[in-house]
Amino acid sequence: RTTREDALEKQPGDTPPPPFSYLNIERGVKMQDKLIDCAKTYTTAATHKLVMDNQHQLPDYEGGDGAGVGPRYCPSLFKKVQRFPERDRHIIWLEPEGLSTDLVYPNGLSGPFPVDIQLQIIRSIPGLENCDIVKPAYDVEYDFVDPRSLKHTLEAKNVQGLYLAGQICGTTGYEEAAAQGIIAGANAGLAAVGLPAFTLNRDEAYIGVLIDDLVSRGTNEPYRMFTSRAEYRLSLRQDNADVRLTQRGFEAGLVGVQRQIYLQDRVSQIDRSMQVLKDFSMPRTDWAKKGEAFQMSLRDGKHRTALEVLSMPDITLNEIVSIVNEKGAELGDNDLTNFKVSSLVHETVEAVSKYSNYLTRQEDEMARWRKGSFAQLPANIVYSRDNFPSFSSEELEKLNKFRPETLHAASQIQGVTPHTIIFLQNYLTKRKHLLANSNETVDVFEG
Repeated sequence: RTTREDALEKQPGDTPPPPFSYLNIERGVKMQDKLIDCAKTYTTAATHKLVMDNQHQLPDYEGGDGAGVGPRYCPSLFKKVQRFPERDRHIIWLEPEGLSTDLVYPNGLSGPFPVDIQLQIIRSIPGLENCDIVKPAYDVEYDFVDPRSLKHTLEAKNVQGLYLAGQICGTTGYEEAAAQGIIAGANAGLAAVGLPAFTLNRDEAYIGVLIDDLVSRGTNEPYRMFTSRAEYRLSLRQDNADVRLTQRGFEAGLVGVQRQIYLQDRVSQIDRSMQVLKDFSMPRTDWAKKGEAFQMSLRDGKHRTALEVLSMPDITLNEIVSIVNEKGAELGDNDLTNFKVSSLVHETVEAVSKYSNYLTRQEDEMARWRKGSFAQLPANIVYSRDNFPSFSSEELEKLNKFRPETLHAASQIQGVTPHTIIFLQNYLTKRKHLLANSNETVDVFEG
């Protein structure tokens, strides 16, 4: 009620909104006619001055030499202003709390300033000049158990029957806690009735990546899950989560019969649709008549299947289905004329088709990495933004700190992603080739 709407940028949701579960994909979201828009605004120079002028009022912490060890990728307002003095503003997302309340959560303003300072900070932001605070922001500093003392089931190695999940394992975030809760709770229940444990591998789920990172490497800062941490992130998509995990859950007694039957129907539809796309082909010249996006080079061969054409960047599944239908009508083939890809499987069929070549390359990269994981890294390699522009600040910081001697050692550093390991491996291959053809012993990456 107190936000100034004309000063805010509306951030509407998806239309129509996608449901969380494929069980509801054909019905749709039940309350889609009652959606509320979020909005965004920005901090100002006045906001930043208030933050810096009052940093002395922030509490002392046990960790980080008194500065605290906060989440690297979800920093407090003070940390953002302190770390990025060159930025004159930071985004604040305004998220309504629900349909039956006027409360709005300002995402991006975390920090334990005194309440009167928090109010001044809020009112220094465009659109929030007349707002009041219902619940002040605060910090929580907490101890955690070294997750390396846990099994992949999240059972404590030295306390049988004790399962841990959430912040106590060194993570931060709702989803991270929920993911661990599923595994810890499932295994506690399975153990209680004498059934086999339930674990997920890194190539099966982000839950598997998260837990393996924690129990294998540990963490020295609040851990968050990112797609970049996964070697097989192209396979770990939200559209195929049920295909990857429902059967595993069913076998462990965690998924009911209805969902299992629904999965079987979805998999059957995916397989049928993919088979039609693989079997349907036309001469390259006929595809080219369908528009500019369908132009192909001679090296693409005389004939191309619908699946191969769909893997091209600017072509959609709907376009391919229309072409198949047209060709079916022309040939008098009722199966092709009536070919449809239902909303239940549309996203998955399109994603599998689009990513097929990349998935093959991903497998090749990981096979190369496994083969050469103990290759030596030069002792004088310079980890800098100039030399490795695609590396994150966290990766550069930790590679410089730990100076790993091998690719395998680099891969064990918390926060160093598979993409970076593959890049380093390609760098070593290039370096080896250059040195074999030159008398030079130093290249641009070394000092």
